[in-house]
Amino acid sequence: MWRLIFLGVIIYLLIVAFKRSKVGTKNDDKNVKKDATAKEQEIENMVQCASCAVHLPRSEAFLVNGDFYCSKAHLPK
Repeated sequence: MWRLIFLGVIIYLLIVAFKRSKVGTKNDDKNVKKDATAKEQEIENMVQCASCAVHLPRSEAFLVNGDFYCSKAHLPK
């Protein structure tokens, strides 16, 4: 009887260890994806519109004579 209980405990522990190793690899894949998306979302400098004082990313701003503007409507004429 004790042999069957011991064998059952060993089989249970092997199954639990196998499941944990599978879960560990899935979490590792998720961490790699999170790191890749974090690198894609690099911090960008913010600039202020010279006309309305709105802050916006530098890549979306218009640079005219050293001043940044948020839209074409705010560009000096």
